[in-house]
Amino acid sequence: MAQRYMLAAFASGEAIWDWDVGSDRLFLSPGFRAFLPVPANGQDICLGFWFSHVHPDDLPWLEATLRSPDRLAGRRVVIEHRVRSPKGDWTWLMLRGAVQAGSDGCVNRLIGTAIDITERKQAEEKLRLSEERLALAAAATNDGLYDWDLRTDRLYYAPRWKALIGHTEEEIGDGPEEWLNRVHPEDLIWLQATLDAQVSAGAKPFQIEYRIQHASAGWRWMLCRGIAVMDASGEPLRLVGSQSDITDRKVAEEQLRISEERYALAAQGANDGLWDWRISEGDVYYSPRWSDMLGLPHGEWTGTIEDWFALIHASDLPGLRAAFSLHLSGGTEHLEHEVRIRHDSGGELWVLIRGVAIRDALGDAIRMAGSMTDITDRKRAEQQILFDAFHDGLTGLPNRSLLLDRISQTLGRRRRPDDPPCAVILFDLDHFKRVNDSLGPLAGDEVLRLLGQRLERERRAGDTVGRISADEYAVLMDGVVDVKAALSAATRLAARIAEPLQLTSGERVVLTVSGGIAMSHTGYTQAADMLRDASLAMFRAKGDGRNRVEMFDEALRDRAMSRLRTETDLRQAADLQQLALHYQPIVRLSDGSIAGFEALIRWNHPERGMIAPSEFVPLAEDTGLILQIGRWALGEATQQLARWQKAHGSGLFMSVNVSGRQMLDDDIVGHVRAALAASGIAPETLKLEITESLLMDDPGRVVVLMQQIRDLGVGLSLDDFGTGYSSLSYLHRYPVGTLKIDRAFVHGTGENDRREEISRIILLLAKSLDMDVVAEGIETAAEVQFLRGLECRYGQGFYFSRPQPAGVAEALLSLQSLPKEM
Repeated sequence: MAQRYMLAAFASGEAIWDWDVGSDRLFLSPGFRAFLPVPANGQDICLGFWFSHVHPDDLPWLEATLRSPDRLAGRRVVIEHRVRSPKGDWTWLMLRGAVQAGSDGCVNRLIGTAIDITERKQAEEKLRLSEERLALAAAATNDGLYDWDLRTDRLYYAPRWKALIGHTEEEIGDGPEEWLNRVHPEDLIWLQATLDAQVSAGAKPFQIEYRIQHASAGWRWMLCRGIAVMDASGEPLRLVGSQSDITDRKVAEEQLRISEERYALAAQGANDGLWDWRISEGDVYYSPRWSDMLGLPHGEWTGTIEDWFALIHASDLPGLRAAFSLHLSGGTEHLEHEVRIRHDSGGELWVLIRGVAIRDALGDAIRMAGSMTDITDRKRAEQQILFDAFHDGLTGLPNRSLLLDRISQTLGRRRRPDDPPCAVILFDLDHFKRVNDSLGPLAGDEVLRLLGQRLERERRAGDTVGRISADEYAVLMDGVVDVKAALSAATRLAARIAEPLQLTSGERVVLTVSGGIAMSHTGYTQAADMLRDASLAMFRAKGDGRNRVEMFDEALRDRAMSRLRTETDLRQAADLQQLALHYQPIVRLSDGSIAGFEALIRWNHPERGMIAPSEFVPLAEDTGLILQIGRWALGEATQQLARWQKAHGSGLFMSVNVSGRQMLDDDIVGHVRAALAASGIAPETLKLEITESLLMDDPGRVVVLMQQIRDLGVGLSLDDFGTGYSSLSYLHRYPVGTLKIDRAFVHGTGENDRREEISRIILLLAKSLDMDVVAEGIETAAEVQFLRGLECRYGQGFYFSRPQPAGVAEALLSLQSLPKEM
């Protein structure tokens, strides 16, 4: 029987064991022997040999089962344990056996089979570890676990799973409808499809996001993860997994999406290029607009941050690197830097780079993103504004501000006494106003441009030519050897300016200039002082006849300071009542009686005493103070005449000098009308004296003003006749009623002086034009006798009286005729 059993075992290949309890002999089939390191000599094996190769953890259970066979009578044995294989590793065996009893009823034999279940046990261990990990992970992440038994269609919902949707343990059953009926309708189809796919395919982890109804908080977003557990035949047994509440993340993602959408729209509207630098990986994302801005092909450009920096202008790159480093280190809240960058065409763009770093919990920058804006147009506009601020808009030459800066720099470089000096030459165009008046302002502008170009061509390398006012140019010459060299250069430039200019209209214009030079060797520290002194020298050149160049000296500065002090005092003189009118009689030569007076202004300076008009009237003309002074003098003279006419008869007249500036820059007609109204004198007793030079300044306007004055009934006298532009055509055109012969043609008459003929001609001319004549500067009886013989009607001069204050002048009116001199 035993032999047949052994043959059957050999034939089947099964692992069979047979233990004879009484003899402790153990029979193992060849299949079983493969599980243990059984000796090859075939010696008998006892149960102890088997037990010696059992895993220590499993031995107590195995011994307890097999060493007490009586307890197993009538039962089957099933036990799992590990044994040491011939290779030295552990093999899991599952024993199945039966107990055989003898005739005495005692167990005398155990017999059964063994199956290698190592792979199954390893799979179970892996599953256990996986489920353990899943449970631990779920606990750590606050996830809710579920376990869906597909055979019974029942689900286990962990308490946390139920709490995630706001329910207690008792409120949720074990059916799938408890889950699926709460899923948002829009998401249910996708969740169901995902779960069905696991049932059909299985064994692959899955995850899906969906919305589920919370008991009190509306819809909540869940992240569901899981895997199908399969049986040995590959059929799904269970779906196990977890879900977590990701509502906060989804809300944040939606807000981020909206924010990014807004940012993208804003960036698109602003036409900016976007960039995103992942610092740890080194990758940089450049948007298509970023690439388009630089003319780069193929839409989105790829490259590192260094590839970007390689496009930056070399002069700007250090500053950009420093700005990036400072921001990444936390030194600034954000990056904002302007640089030049190379366009793919080879050109250059100005861009504004903005960015902000994203930092980890330690504050280290892990990412940085921002934008790049094309600001080329703005920078060009700024550069143009900057250029315009320091350059003349008409000629493009440096203006006064830039010239002063260049002078300051040049003076600053002169540290040693033996350094070669520099020179500033100031040119003012002579009579440039005539070009505007005759050819028009457009032609005048063309002249200024052409002269600027001419000077720019003639300057030496390193010198600066600037236009500092309407018709003034300045030249800064560096490294001038001496005064002689500066004068030679200025004379050469003046000669080039004086060469004829051909205008686009076909007109040819020739202009001369007056120039002034200031040299730095006199010890200048301020550029404005040097330019001022060159201007003083230029004014001396104008005063000496124009078309010349003068060098500045200290005497010029002294005169300028004196002039400044005089101007300052003069501005206060009217307010402090330091100005007064003196009156010189105008006498009828026929009988020596007083016909009228000429009002002459005097300045009683508190320190310098009485100042003659020749010292301050030209200054008043230049500064415009003559307008205020002239209005005061006209009003004062007419009021005085009114008082005298009331006391001594209404036949007296008053002559008041009117300057060219008063005629052209002030409302002279209105002021005369106001003076007549205020004083109440008859208009014909007022005469205004004007000079011949005024007739040449603006002939058309002057004749209109003169006629308006004559229409008021006021007389006009031409002062100093014969010294200016005496012409019959002028006398014929202008409504002048009186000629005043200048003292230069009166002095010496009656003594056979050649000037007698000039006086005779003027008197004949006046008589033919029906004009009165007043001879000025009469100092001798012979002059009186000569003029009386020529039937000159009026005369004035020291022979009759010097100009006198009003009180003294009024006393003269009581005399029948004036004495020789007072």
